[in-house]
Amino acid sequence: MKAILYTRVSTKDQSTLRQVNDMKSLKDFEIIKVFSEKISGFSVSINERPVLQKALAFVDSKNIECIMVSEVSRLGRNTHEVLGLIEELKKKSVAIYIHNLGTTINKSDSSSEIFTKLIVTIMADLARLESEQMSYRIKSGIRSRKAKGLTTGRKIGSRESVDKFISKHTDIQKYLSKGYSSREIQKLCKCSPNTIKKVKDLQDEIKIK
Repeated sequence: MKAILYTRVSTKDQSTLRQVNDMKSLKDFEIIKVFSEKISGFSVSINERPVLQKALAFVDSKNIECIMVSEVSRLGRNTHEVLGLIEELKKKSVAIYIHNLGTTINKSDSSSEIFTKLIVTIMADLARLESEQMSYRIKSGIRSRKAKGLTTGRKIGSRESVDKFISKHTDIQKYLSKGYSSREIQKLCKCSPNTIKKVKDLQDEIKIK
């Protein structure tokens, strides 16, 4: 199947390489082009994401049959927007392969379309809720620090504020909360051990659980 690969991470210091490598080895797809974007899928709508828009335009111009993504949240964290995009692509006979579900939707021969879309809806909603909860915990921790008279601004010798730093590493926070080891997180997030330690120390300090 003639396909493109779309990958996305939320911050500039994250890498899309893992998403690319995970899907490039699949045998049922002929990957014509890879589109990689570093932008928030939670705060920025689908229409405001330039690389995704280029990918969709490429699909139209090159008769691409399938868009490959690592998970539903790579398309977006707004369920309504994601389902709208899926429906738009269906009208153009463009399938979507979702790697973590191991399924391709919008196929003309699909006999379980309604169940697949149900899974997509649930996964998109879970991704949205996870982002909202993480954001709430960060803000709650900062408010707690302020109430105790602790600083939330720049640390001595630091180039950025504590809240800005920790909000850039929600992926590390997620894996720490799930019990991943430092070595595993280094591979998943393409970051240094010092970054992981700093995030963990700040989590403990502002009581983000």
